[in-house]
Amino acid sequence: MRNNDGDTMTLIEVQDIKKDYPSHHGTISIINGVSFDVADNDFVAIIGPSGCGKSTMLRIIQGLERPTSGEVRFRGKPVLSTCNEMAMVFQSFALLPWLSIKENVAFGLVARGWTPEKINAQVDRYISVTGLVGFEEAYPRELSGGMRQRVGLARALAVEPAVLLMDEPFSALDALTAEGLREEVLQLWRDPDLPPEAVALVTHNIEEALLMADKIVVLSHRPSRVLAVVPVTLPRPRDRKSDAFYELTDYLYSLITEGAPGPGPAGKALPEGTATPAAGAGPVAPADDPPPTPDASG
Repeated sequence: MRNNDGDTMTLIEVQDIKKDYPSHHGTISIINGVSFDVADNDFVAIIGPSGCGKSTMLRIIQGLERPTSGEVRFRGKPVLSTCNEMAMVFQSFALLPWLSIKENVAFGLVARGWTPEKINAQVDRYISVTGLVGFEEAYPRELSGGMRQRVGLARALAVEPAVLLMDEPFSALDALTAEGLREEVLQLWRDPDLPPEAVALVTHNIEEALLMADKIVVLSHRPSRVLAVVPVTLPRPRDRKSDAFYELTDYLYSLITEGAPGPGPAGKALPEGTATPAAGAGPVAPADDPPPTPDASG
């Protein structure tokens, strides 16, 4: 969505989000004051160490979970319950095994009270878009992991969300399948005739974030804060063998593992296209989680 002057409009505002959970030993703080924005036409990746609350942040953004404090706003209005203008694609596929592929894709539309005729037309469209033609009457157990994730993607797109939220959607897939699906998601995002207007992707894989996103939000160890927001201006399709791609990968890896913003690779200036560290981001208390590897997908 753009305003009348053609300027980019902010879809999501994440404002000073904090999330705590009770435990037998007191309160565990997972997220501590995270803020960032998602504008229309953005492809945003959220990366950080395991256990820093990336998936929790997506659930808070959609309204599936409430923050302890802070606020998420969508198109300027507070998100106080599940936002129907967003849809989630899950790491575990989250398909209903007793429903056919067509029924799984239709699930959200049935819940919204669409007429059978409108549901059938919408389901047929997104089964075609996601390459599932011929599998309409199959059941999830009969499909490969990649095909099941296509069903999850079709189900999310069928409700035509303004924002597509993706929680490590490729981590359970083999490398070749994941590569193909990444490109298909990018094609959908670039197509002005198809949803969504913006994508927010959670991933452990730094290369995946650089291949797909135009902006990367880097979180610290828990309780997580924003270490930096890094715009990625590399031309598409991204060349992972280029010097610029390698430098950005190395910079992001160092940023996460060292736990605080610093200079670019080998003490050089920050790689071209990177932002200055987030305001207020300083040294981060150590956590029990091990640092990720650049190509970790778990």
